[in-house]
Amino acid sequence: MSMMRKGTSNLLIAVMIIALVLAGCSSNSGSNSGSGSQNGGTSTNGGATEPPKKKVEISFWHTYGEADADPINKVVENYNNSQDRIKVNILGGQDATKQLTAISGGAAPDIVLTFWNNIGPWATAGAVMDLSDQIAGSGFDINGLVPAAAERMQVDGKYYAMPFTMSMASSLMYNKAAFQEAGITSPPETTEQLFEYAKQLTKKDASGNITNIGFLPDYPWIDNVFWPIIFGGSWYDDSTGTVTPNAEANVAAIAYQRSFYEEFGNDKIEKFRSGMGQRGTAQDPLLTGQLAMYIGWEYNFKDERAEDGPIGVAPFPYPADKPELKGSGMVSPRAVFIPAKAKHQDEAWEFLQYLMSVDTQVEFSIAAKVIPTVKDALDDQRLFAEDNKTMWSFYERAKSENLAGFPNSAYINEYLQSLSEETEKALKGTLSPQQAMDNVAAKIQPLVNSK
Repeated sequence: MSMMRKGTSNLLIAVMIIALVLAGCSSNSGSNSGSGSQNGGTSTNGGATEPPKKKVEISFWHTYGEADADPINKVVENYNNSQDRIKVNILGGQDATKQLTAISGGAAPDIVLTFWNNIGPWATAGAVMDLSDQIAGSGFDINGLVPAAAERMQVDGKYYAMPFTMSMASSLMYNKAAFQEAGITSPPETTEQLFEYAKQLTKKDASGNITNIGFLPDYPWIDNVFWPIIFGGSWYDDSTGTVTPNAEANVAAIAYQRSFYEEFGNDKIEKFRSGMGQRGTAQDPLLTGQLAMYIGWEYNFKDERAEDGPIGVAPFPYPADKPELKGSGMVSPRAVFIPAKAKHQDEAWEFLQYLMSVDTQVEFSIAAKVIPTVKDALDDQRLFAEDNKTMWSFYERAKSENLAGFPNSAYINEYLQSLSEETEKALKGTLSPQQAMDNVAAKIQPLVNSK
């Protein structure tokens, strides 16, 4: 207005005064043009109605298959019923390949649920929206999340996703009958006890072949992140910009795993492994007692770990000389993010906040038997209903300050793959643990330097 000519300003003021007078006369004329509207429309001074605002429709993709999709479908249904501005359209069974193709092209969904390790490479490639402005503008409380889960959503210090739920390996599961038969009255508390119990629980036939084994550190897979966490290891030094797979604690973690192969023999373990029952069936080796102890996740043996069931659950052991590591474990979240090319980013952020609300976290966790990532949800009494009892100990362990995970980055998948390959060599004895981890450092550091 300050740049307008004085005459133009006076004319505009006059027009505004006339409009106000006419509006006043109209409102007192006895017509039915009040503030109310019919059929959801908005009345105008001429008595016509404007159509109701059309809902913004956003697309939400996730990885759950049809058999597991009911809980997430219910979340979306509840959200759609909770307000009349946004409609979420859901599409399941979208794996990482389909998701990456979509978010890289011209028809990206508005919000996506994926596995956490996709966030680093996709964010670095510019396909994932940086949530910094949304977090700051909405006052979203990052500190209200389980730290280990939230940290997996960061790339170069910025949040590109939120952890909708998390899986957690911080438990030891064991066959109660095998313990009773061996005269073991309680689960091991330290890694040293774990090794001794494993020897006591191992059986051999007359030929010296293993028929039952107490523990296999790399069953059902090589845990290239779990074991270093248990021993207090690390993978990256921010102060020097170097990767640290060959840190002392990481090497000690592999040496510990190798000690089982040294005790029982590579060939005998492999022969025994080839005859193990199929995991997740009635012949699962932990159920039959063929294997006495197991690194447990919250999704393992949901029914069998009941109080009167065959499977016991305890905190995973810690090194005796490092009691400060008690309660250690690995988290693996499912990440929800907004693609950089999403058309409805504001509406997607609103829905994302709904996913991270306490009520949604609690309701989904009960339905899907998963672990919430919002701290307040972990204390919500709805989680502690009797019919959800096999999850109680996992909710409590999710509060541990010693939970950790692998850092997200552009080269995360190459790093994890190299760790697995070199750890396998160390377990088989073709390389020492130190040599194996030195190899990883030599392979990954150039990727860091070229960033």
